Amino acid sequence: MEALRAEDPAQAGPYRLLGRLAAGGMGQVYVGRSRGGRVVAVKVIHPGLAEGDEFRVRFAREVAAARAVGGYHTAEVVDADAYADQPWMATAYVPGPSLHEVVQRGGVLDVEAVRALGAGLVGGLEAIHAAGLVHRDLKPANVLLTADGPRVIDFGIARAVDATSVTTAGDVLGTAAYMSPEQVRGREAEPPSDVFALGCVLHFAATGRSPFGGGPTEAVVYRVVHEDVDLGEVPEELRGLIADCLAKDAAARPTTAQVLDRLRPASDTGAAGAGAAVVPWRLPPGVGPLVAERAQELKDLQARDVPAVTEVVRAPVPEGVEDAVAERDRTDTSAGAGPGGARAGGRGAGRRWQWWALAAAGTVAVAAGAWWFAAQGGAPADAVASGAYSLSGEHLGAGPVDAPHSVELEIVTPREGEVLIVTYNATVVTSDGEGTQQGQQGNDDGFTVVTPWTGTIPVDSQLLSLTVAAEGDDVDDITCRIGLDGEPAAEATDSRGVACGVPVDTSNILDGLF
Repeated sequence: MEALRAEDPAQAGPYRLLGRLAAGGMGQVYVGRSRGGRVVAVKVIHPGLAEGDEFRVRFAREVAAARAVGGYHTAEVVDADAYADQPWMATAYVPGPSLHEVVQRGGVLDVEAVRALGAGLVGGLEAIHAAGLVHRDLKPANVLLTADGPRVIDFGIARAVDATSVTTAGDVLGTAAYMSPEQVRGREAEPPSDVFALGCVLHFAATGRSPFGGGPTEAVVYRVVHEDVDLGEVPEELRGLIADCLAKDAAARPTTAQVLDRLRPASDTGAAGAGAAVVPWRLPPGVGPLVAERAQELKDLQARDVPAVTEVVRAPVPEGVEDAVAERDRTDTSAGAGPGGARAGGRGAGRRWQWWALAAAGTVAVAAGAWWFAAQGGAPADAVASGAYSLSGEHLGAGPVDAPHSVELEIVTPREGEVLIVTYNATVVTSDGEGTQQGQQGNDDGFTVVTPWTGTIPVDSQLLSLTVAAEGDDVDDITCRIGLDGEPAAEATDSRGVACGVPVDTSNILDGLF
C-alpha cells in the first residue's frame, strides 16, 4: 500500500479512499472504507477511458457480470457506478499478497501447496463459469493468498460468454504470457481458455516463471501459439496435468472438474483416486508474515484517517444542581467499584452524567429505552455477562480457557449500559469418515448483552474465519473489535448496527505471528 498522492481522488461514491493498492490497465486500485467501516478495494477508471460512452457500456456490463459471480474463492463485488465522472467498482478487500509477490519474495511452492492452490483456483473458476463468464486474465498477480484459501480477483475484462462484444472485433485482451492460443489469435475466449491460464499459473507457482518465458510481447505470443513448453523444471507429480492444461487445442484440455480430480494425491496404485480428498489449504511457509504485513499497512492507513475529536458543548448548570451532582458523586464513590458502583469512565460515571443531563434540562420524566434501564443498574433478564463462549454460544465461564489460541471480542458504545444483540458466525473445518469439509457454526439468533461486553472464544486449527455483528435501537455508535491471541485484528464502528470479520488460520498464522 502507498499513501494517496495529490492527484488522487479522496472519495469514490460513498467510499473514502485511504491509500493506493495497485495500478492496472484500466485504472488505479485503492483501499477504501465505507461509512459503516467496511474496508473495500476500489478500482477507479482512468479519465481517458471514461470519456467514451462505449467504454462505460462495456464497464457497466463487466460490473454486472462480476456481481453475478459468487463462490468461496473469488472477491465479491459490493458496489459500482459506471456512469460517475470517474467510473469505479468496489470489491471485498482481500488481506493477502498476490501469488506473484509470494513466489518472487519467498520462492516456489512445494507440490502439496501447488495442489491446494490449484484446487482453490478451480473453485474460483467454476464459480465464474457457472455465472456464464470467462475470466480471460487469470495470472499470478490476480491470485491473492489468504488464510482461508486463494482468491481469484479482477474481473476487469471478464465478459458474459453469450454476450455481444462491445469491443472491436479482433481486440486482444489479457496478459501475453498467460493467454491461450485462441485469445492470441483474437478468437472468442471460452472456459478452456481459463484452463490454459490455470496451467500457466500452476507452472509459475512450481517453477517461479511463466511457461512461455519473457521478452518482447511478439516473441511471447509466438511461443504461446507455436512452441511446446519445456516442463523439465516442473515436479514430476504435476508435469502431466500442467502439460494437458497447456494443450494448444482447446478441445484437448481437461475440464475444471477433471483438473480437480487430478490434483488429488496419488493413491497406492500411483493414480489419483476418485475418493481421495484434495489437499487442504495451508498458507505456504513465509506467507504468514506477508499477510501480517498487509494487516499492519491497513491498520496504519486507518490510524492516519481518524477524524478530529468533536468538541462537546455543555449547557450551563442550573443554580443548585451543582451541589446535588457533587453529593450524588460522593454516594456513588462510597459504593465501591463493583457492579453498579462508580469507577473512572465506568457505569457509575454514565449514571451521573445521565442524572445531571436530566436535571440540567429541567426534566423529571424518565427517557424511554432499554439503555436507560440498564444504565440505572439493571439489565434485561436475558442479558449474558462477559466471559468465554463456544462457537455455538454456550457460556464457558468467566475465567481463562484452555485452548491453543483464542479470539477476543469486544463490543462497546459511547454510553455504557446500552442493550445490544450480538451474533457471530464462523467458518470451520469438520472431519468425518467421508473426509474433510467446511461448515458454519455460530450462536444462531444471537444473545442480549449490556455494553461494554467482552467475550473469548477458544479456538484450534479448525477455525478459518469469524464474523461478529451487533445491533441495538437508538444507539449513537456501536464499535466491534476482534483480537487474535491478544493482538488487534479487526474493528468497525457504526450507528445502530455494525459487523466486523477476520480470516483465522490458527495453525499457521497465530503461532508466533500475532
